[in-house]
Amino acid sequence: MNRFCACMFGSTLLVFVYLAAQVQPAIAQQDQAPHVVHRGIPAGDTCATCHKAIYDQWQASPHAANGIDCTVCHGEPSSKDFAGMPALSACETCHTDQVAQLKSDPFMSGKTCVSCHQAHTFTEHKKAAPAGK
Repeated sequence: MNRFCACMFGSTLLVFVYLAAQVQPAIAQQDQAPHVVHRGIPAGDTCATCHKAIYDQWQASPHAANGIDCTVCHGEPSSKDFAGMPALSACETCHTDQVAQLKSDPFMSGKTCVSCHQAHTFTEHKKAAPAGK
C-alpha cells in the first residue's frame, strides 16, 4: 500500500512539474505579445488623449519626474516597432544592473520588470536597513 501511494504521489508530482513548465513560456510569450500600431493620430493629440488614466498614473511616477516620456519605453506610436508591453530590453537601457540581477535569478526566468512592478504606478525601492541596525 505504501509503495502504491509513493508511486501515485511521484506520478502526480511529475505531471504537475510538466504542466507548470508548459505554462511558464506561454505567460512569458503573452508579456511579449505584439500590439496594434497606432495609426493616424490626429495632430495635437498625445498619449494622454486616449490613455488619460494611465497617463495620470505615469505623471506620479519617478519616470515622469525624470522626464522619461512614453516613447522612451514604448517607442513612437506610429512605428511598426511600437510596444504596448515593452520588452525587457527597454528597461535594460537605463536599469542595467537591475535587469542583470533579474536575468541571473532562476526563479525570475521568463519574467520582466512588469511581472512584479506595475508599469505606470511603480515607486522606487527603498533599501532596507541591515538587520540589527
